[in-house]
Amino acid sequence: MSATAEQSKQGGHSLAYLKDAHQHLYTMIRELSRKRFADITARRDLVIEEHEHPDDFIYGSHLTVIQIAAKDLRITYKSHFNLSDVMTLTQRKGAPERSHEQVLKSSYDLFKEYNNLVAGGITQQLHSCGIVAGISLPIATSGFDELISSDEVRTSRLYDFWKIRGEGFHFTCSVYAEIFETELLDLFVYGDIAMDDDGGEIELL
Repeated sequence: MSATAEQSKQGGHSLAYLKDAHQHLYTMIRELSRKRFADITARRDLVIEEHEHPDDFIYGSHLTVIQIAAKDLRITYKSHFNLSDVMTLTQRKGAPERSHEQVLKSSYDLFKEYNNLVAGGITQQLHSCGIVAGISLPIATSGFDELISSDEVRTSRLYDFWKIRGEGFHFTCSVYAEIFETELLDLFVYGDIAMDDDGGEIELL
């Protein structure tokens, strides 16, 4: 756990978890995180694991981030990874050895498109319950930027952290939701609505 997070806890603030505040939103985001990665990579061996250190803030040397925003709701979704843990995802059989820059670029491209698909799925589910939301462009950056932007506990945020694992790779997902009008999500009930009706599988690799 980071020093700032430890200080926040000692000051009386601890992480508020999404699963304790809104089970439907929590379940929907986790399921989408797995399904959309299966769509983009054609991998069917994916499992979701609880993160063993959910308040570390730094979960990899690189990350991609995207935001979903409605009138009284903001969701920030991040994918965190180390290149050594995800290199097999962008490696073609028989292809020549790639430079560090080539591996990083292909990994960023993969995870930015993945974040786009997850965010699109979230907005689709919100729209189905009458909640209009928009999506930002995905951003790729160093995972250590979290030391500047996220190394604090905010009582207004609901957090979740988990891992997605498959054969030969794993990465971390995190999300925080800020709900400014609690009655807004009374409209939202998660059901597996049209999850697979948005064009089928999308494979980049």
